Amino acid sequence: MTAPFNCPAAMPGLVQHVTTSLDVGGAQAMLVKLIEVSAAKRKCARPAVLSLMRPGTFAPRLRETGCPTYTLGMTRGTPGPIATLRLLRITAMLRPDILQGWMYHGNLAASVASLIAGRKVPVLWNVRHSLADPRVEKRSNRALFALSARLSRSVDGIIYNSRTAAKEHAAIGFDPSRAIHIPNGFDLARYRPDPAARERLRALLEVSGDGMLVGMVARNHPMKDHAMLVRAIARARAAGHDLRLLLVGPGMDRPDGALRRAIAECLPADAVTLAGERTDIAEWLPGLDLLALSSAWGEAFPNILGEAMACGVPCVATDVGDSAWVIGEGGLIVPPRDAEAMGAALERLAALDDDARRNIGAAGRARAVTHFDINDIAVQYRRLYASAIARTTMDAAPASAGTLASDAGVGRA
Repeated sequence: MTAPFNCPAAMPGLVQHVTTSLDVGGAQAMLVKLIEVSAAKRKCARPAVLSLMRPGTFAPRLRETGCPTYTLGMTRGTPGPIATLRLLRITAMLRPDILQGWMYHGNLAASVASLIAGRKVPVLWNVRHSLADPRVEKRSNRALFALSARLSRSVDGIIYNSRTAAKEHAAIGFDPSRAIHIPNGFDLARYRPDPAARERLRALLEVSGDGMLVGMVARNHPMKDHAMLVRAIARARAAGHDLRLLLVGPGMDRPDGALRRAIAECLPADAVTLAGERTDIAEWLPGLDLLALSSAWGEAFPNILGEAMACGVPCVATDVGDSAWVIGEGGLIVPPRDAEAMGAALERLAALDDDARRNIGAAGRARAVTHFDINDIAVQYRRLYASAIARTTMDAAPASAGTLASDAGVGRA
């Protein structure tokens, strides 16, 4: 077990992270990674995590770091007066120096929590979602976006992991002067190329056949558009490429009826492997031949792209959020909802020889090392927090995100 936090006195004080949940998801994974790397480096603000919903999959990892973890015990979509009072009581007890929200509900809760502080506490939001077409979102989500836009002028900064998402949120009323860009980060010692992973993957997940394995790691949700990838794989197989499909993620062991029908209609049973939520992805991800992501909307910076690139796996993804910028020379980008284009991209990569595919994977690994090392990303957060606290100490008025970003050495979105 990692020893509890014991940060030097010169470091910033306590950061109260307010997250919607601690279930499997990109935002939750990033929060946990930040706390883990800060614990290891001992150069950190002391963290405390408050989850609106009951503790999920990531809670044990937080406890291993010694990070205090609290919950409001909410069920989705029902804040209620009791949960609000509990939020204010926990915040009053912690007396944070920074309130850091994660995801829309967590962001709003962080702003509410600031009301009890009795002093100026910087409030930072963290947005991890893209909005190319808000009409595809549920009505309740659109109402949440509208409320968040109105309140966005009152916060000290809005961290986006995607420049595209920052522009899309500005278009619906989020204050663009508050935008700060900090991309996702990854543990490059844990996610790395591993020639032995191919056999390990096939044994762990009982993958049949010797064909080229295309994997997608994503929860079972309409925005991920798994059926599009199924049709794309069918096209590539019809063109003579022996591709096998691996779908992994929460709910993927129990796909909905539409996806089951698409699989049955398009692919032979032995060409598809389904698996539910797993926590051992780093052990077998390097064993994929290709990583595909078929999302139709909503992605800002998909973690799985960065993880696959760090493992040297060539990627094909739809042009949603910052996926094109993330991949760079590490793979190919296709339009969303376009099975023909996805199939053609898979064919193009499948037709390459092993050395050519390895070169693409190596380019992805190099890009991850240059831009997405979790240690570098943690430094950006730490500097941002230190800058926000210093400015609050000097002046009770909210600092602009542009000033915070400049002082902290992080990017304007």
